[in-house]
Amino acid sequence: MIPIQHLHPPVIRYDYSSPIVRIADGRKKDDQPFYKHPGKFKSVLLLSIDGLRQADLEDAKLQQYLPNINSLRQTGISYTNAFTSIPSDSFPGVLNYLTGASPKTTGVYYDDTYSRILSDKLGSPAGIEVEFAENIDKNSDLLNGGGNFGINSIDPSKLRVDSNGNRVYPHNYLKVNTIFEVAKASGLHTAFIDKHPAYDIANGPSGKGVDDFYAPEINAKVALENGKLVDQSTAQNPANLTFKTTTKDTKLTEAYDDLKVNAILNQIAGNNSLGTTKPGTPNLFGMNFQALSVAQKDASNNGGIATNGTPSSGLIDALEHTDASIGKIVNTLKQQGKFDSTLIVLTAKHGQNPRLGTATLITGNTFTDALTKAGITVNQATQDDIALLWLKDQRRASIATTVLKQLANPAIDTVYSGGALLAAGFGNPLQEDRTPDIIIKLKPGYVISNSTKRAEHGGFSDDDTHISLILSSHGLETRVKGTSQMMKVSSKQIAVTVLEALGLDPRKLQGAWSEKTLPLPGTQIEDARNFLESFNRDCR
Repeated sequence: MIPIQHLHPPVIRYDYSSPIVRIADGRKKDDQPFYKHPGKFKSVLLLSIDGLRQADLEDAKLQQYLPNINSLRQTGISYTNAFTSIPSDSFPGVLNYLTGASPKTTGVYYDDTYSRILSDKLGSPAGIEVEFAENIDKNSDLLNGGGNFGINSIDPSKLRVDSNGNRVYPHNYLKVNTIFEVAKASGLHTAFIDKHPAYDIANGPSGKGVDDFYAPEINAKVALENGKLVDQSTAQNPANLTFKTTTKDTKLTEAYDDLKVNAILNQIAGNNSLGTTKPGTPNLFGMNFQALSVAQKDASNNGGIATNGTPSSGLIDALEHTDASIGKIVNTLKQQGKFDSTLIVLTAKHGQNPRLGTATLITGNTFTDALTKAGITVNQATQDDIALLWLKDQRRASIATTVLKQLANPAIDTVYSGGALLAAGFGNPLQEDRTPDIIIKLKPGYVISNSTKRAEHGGFSDDDTHISLILSSHGLETRVKGTSQMMKVSSKQIAVTVLEALGLDPRKLQGAWSEKTLPLPGTQIEDARNFLESFNRDCR
């Protein structure tokens, strides 16, 4: 039997040390349910606001712009000490709560990384950059990515290949399954919305976890025409418009977010994301907001928060627009009579560093030039407010570390390599094809960039990693509504809690099981008595 350690009843600490339950006659039953009880919620809706930090929710100067988010706090549970992945980039951040696991287990350290075993084509030497963003679209200038807003928008010829010549889609790159795959395998309806077709990674290794995948390309060239976001292919009078990248303008990004909000409203009403079919409201669905992140990075006076704590007009506008969108979603759930049966999880893939003021920029070749001068070749450098380095000759990692430390660069906090990588919770680059040979932790406030930007994410700082996390629903027990949980938690724990909310077996989530990820505390979603009774009954 699987041992259970009690905390404060009825919260349960799960032991994932064995997926096998022995039943009465001594046979092994590999797929024995962890517990049998109906889920307390019919649906779970994941809402991610890129850049939303816990400090933003606690900032008195921002409260007036967050009425709908604050309303969710009043009807839910606030986790005031929640942290995302390190690196705190979008891909590892979203995979934290879709898999319950960190980059060492998912194998995904960033959206732009390096694999020592993949190549550009069959017969080419192994070892190549692997980037999953707009670069793999059929046409990244268009909102539909040149396809159907989903996996069909990915150009297979732009993907890397494995040793057998198979094209590696984003979902192939992920090493463990997702909550969508667990839900789909249980017969539930799933949907997911994000910013690139490359978010096909949410489908999981099966490639089939998400029934309704909608991913308008955020780096498309767009304009507003009669208040509607258009690209060259959808504009009525393109000659009269000036098209630019969505993320170059907060207003354009807000209109882009509206596309995804409308898709969520369609889904709540029982339609698919485009409103063309009626499959029913998803049991597990989610989307991502981008406007706040764009406003935080804006290097003009319209971006970020000043050193004295005064929010810029652009940031206020992005907050108000995003909060109003949350209000639309919640009101639609209420109008449809689905707020009691839907658990809303409001969180963020990552924060943004620095929160106050403007980043001190250091040029992109600062560290790579120093290593090149020392005769050390860097095959790939992924840099924001962190630096991930993959070396041509891994045997020189120790020497490279010494070179970097001797720079005495004021931006460097810590250089990780070898055993220090393992001690910090990362993988072993000598055994795993994707783990960087060196990770440079920067001091807060520094960003590596050759362009102009106010802030970035990816690194270790609190501004990067200390994110918002709220669980809200009328269906939560009265005693937990309006409460705060102050213990430190990880966004990985969202994945386990989501499955519990739907009455699904958390052991089936491979990454969470591997890393012994616990559910979020204080939800009262799990029923200890029913769990123990059903468990004992199944083991008789």
